Amino acid sequence: MKSTGFEFGDKSERRWLCSSGLPIELVDTLPPASVTGTNFGGLPMSEMRTVRGMRDLFGPEMRAKDYLVATAIDVFQKFGYEPLDSPVMELWETLSAKGGEEVEAETFKFTDKGEREVGLRFDLTVPLARIAATNPHLPKPFKRYAVGKAWRYDRPQAGRYREFEQADVDIIGAASPAADAEVVLVALEFLRRIFGEDYLIKINNRKVLKGLTERAGVPDDLAFECFRAIDKLDKIGRDGVLEELKNRGISKESSDFLIDAIAIKGSGVGALDEFRDLLTGSEVGMEGVEELVMMAEIFDDAGVGNEIVFDMSLARGLDYYTGPVFEGRYLGKPKVGSILGGGRYDHLIEKFGGQATPATGISLGIGRMIEVVLARGLPENLIPKLDVFIAPIKSPMVRYAMAIQNELVKAGISCQVDLMDRSLKKLFAQADSKNAVLTVIIGQRDIEKGEVSVRNMKTKDTEQVKLDSVAKFIKKSLKK
Repeated sequence: MKSTGFEFGDKSERRWLCSSGLPIELVDTLPPASVTGTNFGGLPMSEMRTVRGMRDLFGPEMRAKDYLVATAIDVFQKFGYEPLDSPVMELWETLSAKGGEEVEAETFKFTDKGEREVGLRFDLTVPLARIAATNPHLPKPFKRYAVGKAWRYDRPQAGRYREFEQADVDIIGAASPAADAEVVLVALEFLRRIFGEDYLIKINNRKVLKGLTERAGVPDDLAFECFRAIDKLDKIGRDGVLEELKNRGISKESSDFLIDAIAIKGSGVGALDEFRDLLTGSEVGMEGVEELVMMAEIFDDAGVGNEIVFDMSLARGLDYYTGPVFEGRYLGKPKVGSILGGGRYDHLIEKFGGQATPATGISLGIGRMIEVVLARGLPENLIPKLDVFIAPIKSPMVRYAMAIQNELVKAGISCQVDLMDRSLKKLFAQADSKNAVLTVIIGQRDIEKGEVSVRNMKTKDTEQVKLDSVAKFIKKSLKK
């Protein structure tokens, strides 16, 4: 097969192809120019597979995803955010500008046919920072939302894929903690609509963490090492974090102080008194606490304070966060880990050559929430229902069936034509499987009389209807 896409090798030396329609596919599973029999390129159909850490979505999974995306977009627009899209592929110099040890390891990076180093985006924030840096004229605050796929080359596990869908909102140009509170309120409204209950958002502040490292006597050059270790608390536990801190060169005395401090958590403005007491003497730490207090007051006034926990253990692993950080969890089953995250990143736009610009945002993990929506059961309005199933008796009647379908669609009626030349018994079974309200039966003798038969699939009553009155009759019947 002649490749018209971007072909590259991954970190396990598998050959992949990025092309329109299929962003990533194993080259060995793509069909050659000439395909015969039941296999592609020598592979039996039963062995065709997706790339590790990626998945196909169809049926209920796809309906759940569409539901999540549509709900997110509606919430974003209600809060006044504007849509934005960006390429899934960026120059490597753009992706690497974010910095951090995980970028090189987790990015799908390769060389294109023009010998340029490029990579697939690993989030929707870096492209936004590039856009903001190269478009300084954007009115401030610039409030945008984006929905799309991102890719990270990490270890696949339950609920975690290398290709995933995100829905983001960000505010560029607003330094106030009120902006941080707003993106959290956006996320809370989305969670309320989707789950109703059983969710929680944890919040901390990188300045609070910096204050903790100061109080613990940790050198500045090891502060981020502490953040990365603390961020693993849920995964490796207290003892695991202590071991990580030790391995990163943090003294036992400092480690013991930090591990006790990050156990502090609570809801409401009052919970932040413990934060304040612990950080007395640290200017940056107290600044972080006051930012959290302003956010807590906003949440309490908005009536959502009980949905927020201020948690000193929350660090978020990305190096570009500079202020408040957020992470959301679904508290029911299945357990899918974090379902949203984000924070303030006031220095990121500068890394792309832009002006010093404050920014904050939050990202919803659409892919992970698909699992939860399916486990809870799809909402009633997502279960497919068909107004009319059109059943042509023998293939010569298909032309009439499709003409009727076209007329019904124009009238706003959902309908489907059978294209499989089935028997009448099987046609009725197919109509039932589609949850059709009515079935239009098109036979040779009826057509010769300028009629069709319309069957009510619930009562089993059948009426003869003139061809030129089908749409009118069906609309009237559906209202009943």
